[in-house]
Amino acid sequence: MTSARELSARLCGEPSAEPVWADETGTVDRAALHQEVDRCADLLVRHGVRPGDCVAVQLVPDATLFALVLAIWRLDARAMLLDHRLTGAEAEALTRLCRPAFRVRAAAGEGNFTGRSEPVVEPLADASALPEHVCLVQFTSGSTGQAKVVGRSAASLDAELDRYAAIDHMPGRGDRLLLLCSPVHTWGLVGGILHGLAAGLPVLIPSARHGAAIARAAVALDPTAVFGVATHFDLLGRTAELPRLPRLRVATSAGMPTAPAVAERFRLATGCRLGQVYGMTEVGVITADLAGLIPAPSVGPPAPGIGVRVADGELCVRMDGTPYLVEDGVPRFTDGWLRTFDRAAIDVATGAVTILGRADSVVAIGGIKVDLMEIEQTLKEHPDVTAAVVTFGTVIEAHVAIRNGLTDRALAAWSRERMNPLKAPKRYYLQDRLIETPTGKVVRDRVQLLSAFRERTAAVDATRGDQ
Repeated sequence: MTSARELSARLCGEPSAEPVWADETGTVDRAALHQEVDRCADLLVRHGVRPGDCVAVQLVPDATLFALVLAIWRLDARAMLLDHRLTGAEAEALTRLCRPAFRVRAAAGEGNFTGRSEPVVEPLADASALPEHVCLVQFTSGSTGQAKVVGRSAASLDAELDRYAAIDHMPGRGDRLLLLCSPVHTWGLVGGILHGLAAGLPVLIPSARHGAAIARAAVALDPTAVFGVATHFDLLGRTAELPRLPRLRVATSAGMPTAPAVAERFRLATGCRLGQVYGMTEVGVITADLAGLIPAPSVGPPAPGIGVRVADGELCVRMDGTPYLVEDGVPRFTDGWLRTFDRAAIDVATGAVTILGRADSVVAIGGIKVDLMEIEQTLKEHPDVTAAVVTFGTVIEAHVAIRNGLTDRALAAWSRERMNPLKAPKRYYLQDRLIETPTGKVVRDRVQLLSAFRERTAAVDATRGDQ
């Protein structure tokens, strides 16, 4: 079985002038990567990190962050990744679920991906005992409620890297991958940073994530492939005078289904079809159609080595054991199958999977089953709706991101023309944008959505009161 030390060695490779990471300001090659891993390993050892210790890392993504992860694994320790955008209270809440032995933060950095940070290592008390096989601790997005604690082994990451390499149209040596999504979460971390190291292709990181900056980075860095989430491709598709990027051959989105209008707008802007992958923090990549060859809403066939089935209408994934380090009382893993909580269908002829919505999105109203996801899709067809989440309390509620001054009364009238009275939302909560997780997923938890709406409304009222 692959150890963390062996995984680190595979990813580091031999020192050379081969580029591994680049941004608009510079490039990191394998020789520089080795020097940074050495520096980070020395720092960790000086502060007492030993094999088996769990080290929580919360740094702005840069070369030091990923050299630090490789150094932790070189020491046969465990890395816990915390998104740098989490507040102190949010990070503390997560680490209470699974307590690390050390925490690493940055005292200073250069402000670009190819620069170096100066990490500060702090020992912590009362560390949680982790299974021996775990080398990476991650937290799920929490878009539907409390984040879950996931432990990945070096063997599972090693197998996933082989899986990515076997997926049709996956970027490899000779490509240049522009990574728009967060590199500390599963899609960006394994499919981007780690796959790039294993496959020998440079991963390109833009200096900013808004549409114009992404477009400028795309021109400067000349990618042949782009990985992101739906929000990034929506931004690119809306960017005025977006260059066609003649070398671009693959563009793939993950995290949540991409609206057909977003995919078509991106295709018209770039000349490249938008593909889709579907995965989970617990598993990694599950299905993939990187080149967008299968029409939406399909998310492609299972990735090589992945076993799936539909049970009671819900997609389940074959696994050797539970991925969770902390149980939350919900039956998620049974007899070798992990529940995704996504309703799905599998095409018998092609094996392609279509995600039909969340298993908890179907509610009974007046004795009739109503699919909240179907209502969401209808709302998203309005030209001034940019995002929508439909929840159910005592009635159907629509949380909607709008533009161009769309009012709840106008949206309600539009909805009644397209839905029967049983399905049309009874309450509308309209905002400029809906709250998102650090990975770019729209939050779906009703309590969080209502709290965010009330906070925003209170802030607006307070501003008006000062005028």
